Amino acid sequence: MKNMVVGLGNTGTNVVKMAALSSKLDNITYYAIDSVMTNMDLDSINDVTFIPIISDEKSGSGRDRERGKAMYLFHEENHAFDEMYKAASECKTPVIVITSAAGGTGSGSTVPFCDALIKKGIDVIPIIICPNKKDPAAFHLNTNDLFVDLSEIGIKTYAIFENRKGDADYTPINTEVVEMIELLFGKRYDATDLDSIDDSDLDKLLEMPGRIMAVQAEASSLQILQKEITRKLFVGSQPMWKPEEVNDNTLVTAFGLKSMFADVDFKNVFGEIDRRIDPEKVFDNYRNIVKDDNDGMMSASVIIAGLPRSEIKEINGDYKETAGLGDGVKRGVRPTFMKQKRASVETVKGGDGTSAIKKFKWTK
Repeated sequence: MKNMVVGLGNTGTNVVKMAALSSKLDNITYYAIDSVMTNMDLDSINDVTFIPIISDEKSGSGRDRERGKAMYLFHEENHAFDEMYKAASECKTPVIVITSAAGGTGSGSTVPFCDALIKKGIDVIPIIICPNKKDPAAFHLNTNDLFVDLSEIGIKTYAIFENRKGDADYTPINTEVVEMIELLFGKRYDATDLDSIDDSDLDKLLEMPGRIMAVQAEASSLQILQKEITRKLFVGSQPMWKPEEVNDNTLVTAFGLKSMFADVDFKNVFGEIDRRIDPEKVFDNYRNIVKDDNDGMMSASVIIAGLPRSEIKEINGDYKETAGLGDGVKRGVRPTFMKQKRASVETVKGGDGTSAIKKFKWTK
């Protein structure tokens, strides 16, 4: 049974395209949904099923979540996603959903898509790529609203990435997202007589409520590997945690190490990370220890599940840290000029014959 990854919007589509090129993720069902058809190319056309969502002569959603959501719902009414929903019901769960929180098409489509899967009894985990704190408020309005909406439909397990550099090039973050998918699907673990993370262990990790972090690193020496895996976990684009934020959260952890002397090296590689985790907060700890020369390289991975939501930018009122994804977050209030123009569909009608303009309150 295959796993399934769905990319929504421009960012989600680009991540799915990159994942499809990974040799470790060659047995995955991929879908991409976007309003800009030029995002697909010949390199991924055979590996990714691309479903365009178009509402009018305009491309994209203009960073308007309501437009993105309406476009998605219109195409859903016209059965554009029936094949995808059927594939999701036949795939191994959870389904991984990837979107940017800043834009309109991805963040607008993510909630109705996840809601549809949940109502069909399909587990889903969104991986959300958030804007940099210095980005315009409009980016963060979408982020706040997306978190609230996902919480309201019942999303409990999720991952967050943050574009901390504020760089228009998301390639480094996209690469880390692909590495996370490889870890969450167990594609980086080897069977071993010492200890091994199996599918059932991964299921427990992915069922754990709260935020998930997953990183991996490779190096030619023990010291460099220890520094690199620690740096990725605490300085990387996946927001780290602070001891005071965890509060009463219960954590589940998974560590993997592949090296010539993995059984001896294990404590040294992960010692700094272990010191930052309160052992009383950890419900269970899975390990994958592989003694192998690995062509002179050492590789390490860490998954921590059950973390609190990371901090998001203050938009309206004071920020209040809570354990829930949407708890304490206020919906953003948009300026009136953003409401003056909505998507228009002049000729196409819904499956029930109702005018799309009337049904979704779109205007010319």
